Amino acid sequence: MRLIPQVYNPVVAVLSPGSPFPDVALRNEDGETVPTSNGDALYVVFKTTCPTCELTWPYLERLRRAAEPDGLRVVAVSQDDPEKTAAFNRRLGSRVETLYDPPPYAASDRLGVTNVPTFFRVGPDGRIAETSVGFARDRLEGYARRAAALAGRPYQHFFLPGDSAPAVKPG
Repeated sequence: MRLIPQVYNPVVAVLSPGSPFPDVALRNEDGETVPTSNGDALYVVFKTTCPTCELTWPYLERLRRAAEPDGLRVVAVSQDDPEKTAAFNRRLGSRVETLYDPPPYAASDRLGVTNVPTFFRVGPDGRIAETSVGFARDRLEGYARRAAALAGRPYQHFFLPGDSAPAVKPG
């Protein structure tokens, strides 16, 4: 029997592009429900104990800064409690807007999340424009291009020569 090697495909999520982004119950750190965005947004579901999320976070912060003030809304969706999440963000120097999907992870289930980080880029029409799972340099570069365009700035290379991030890392 011949084994066929599996190729990592970072473009996988249960909700596919073109699907409406569901109205999921995300909460702020006070436990209040926050509505999902009606404009261009990037939602990233993560856990603070995930090594791939930790690799991703400095680049997500870089993306947040590139999107300010009127570009792509970058929203982290933590599956952990606010205290653990705040410590994670402090340690990694992140100021990304963070909402919460507390156990039993109803929002993550509704989104079809099976691995973290999972990215959902939502277009201005409220539909999922693209999805990805895990760390993928080309996808992050694409999100940065979108953020620059929405912010009305020319695109500058997102990854710098000294960045040692891999091309992909599964979540």
